[in-house]
Amino acid sequence: MMEGTMYVVVDERPVVLERDVSAFSRTKSSSRSVPIRQFEGRTSYPILSAGSLLDSALDERFDRLARLACRLYGADVAIVSLVDGRHRWQNAGTSNLVPFNVAQRDIICREIVSSGAPLVVADMTSITRLAGRPVAPQPELCFCAGVPLVAAPELVIGSLCVMAREARDLAAVDLGPLHDLAAVAADEVDLLRLNSDLAHKSQVDALTGLPNRRSFDEAMERAVCRAERLSGPLSLLVVDIDHFKVVNDLWGHQAGDAVLAAVGGVLARQPRRPLDLIARYGGEEFAVILPETDEAGCDALAAALLKALRTANIPHPSGMALTASIGGATARGRGLAGIFASADAALYEAKACGRDHYRRCAVI
Repeated sequence: MMEGTMYVVVDERPVVLERDVSAFSRTKSSSRSVPIRQFEGRTSYPILSAGSLLDSALDERFDRLARLACRLYGADVAIVSLVDGRHRWQNAGTSNLVPFNVAQRDIICREIVSSGAPLVVADMTSITRLAGRPVAPQPELCFCAGVPLVAAPELVIGSLCVMAREARDLAAVDLGPLHDLAAVAADEVDLLRLNSDLAHKSQVDALTGLPNRRSFDEAMERAVCRAERLSGPLSLLVVDIDHFKVVNDLWGHQAGDAVLAAVGGVLARQPRRPLDLIARYGGEEFAVILPETDEAGCDALAAALLKALRTANIPHPSGMALTASIGGATARGRGLAGIFASADAALYEAKACGRDHYRRCAVI
């Protein structure tokens, strides 16, 4: 009967266990063995370091596989281990038999990750190096069987292991079901990677690399709620490229795209706080959300943006350097609902002043 499951993260550095040949079984000629790729200190799989699997709560998708593995093998513990190049440990489950945080050198599953081949141990208590280590606490875990999680040819991202209190006959162990479950686990990791990529692409403007309109709308909603909750100020800047239509008309849309990308790069390089957001709002317009920023802070950042754009000296068909106009607004309390309209009105006022200007309007 299974008493718990646990997910841990181990690093990729090889470890050589002292082997009692009679206690270990590894079929080197097995077609399921994987020639492990040399990681050279890099992260093995981007999704693991992106925070989707590491530093997260128990994931039911992997928990189901662990429970199924326990039942198929009559095991007491199932462990899903994932490799991360930053050597971080992740505890995402509970087990009465295996402690939460185990040093990397104490995990027997690490042998599977290092070699990329299946491993079966009839009795872990007979292995000198494991004696007294937390991988085999009281009551002692004797039997262990594990297989690698393979995400791509020659790329092992972890392992799936089952453990039991009683020692077992190696000849009676069929690793086929464990291989199949490990393949499903690896597929789940890859699916998470694909979903993460899609989510990222849906939030980013492909041309400038900045957050897109969707990201802006969501961030603006969060910023307004935060300002209401904290009863503090919220500032907003709307940036519009001056005479942008001329670029498209005279130089073509490819040149226009290059100008937009250049402006986006200038804005992205400006110092900002973690909660600030610079986004492409649409067309030649960009927007900057500034939580907990008063009028003075709003004016200071607008001046810095105008200066940065002038300094960038981006070409324009007029023969002069490209410029932009900026409208700003700062709101509190009930005025938060009208902050964008106020910033937009300020932008038109800046345009009317001859462009390459900044104006801030009172909240409508």
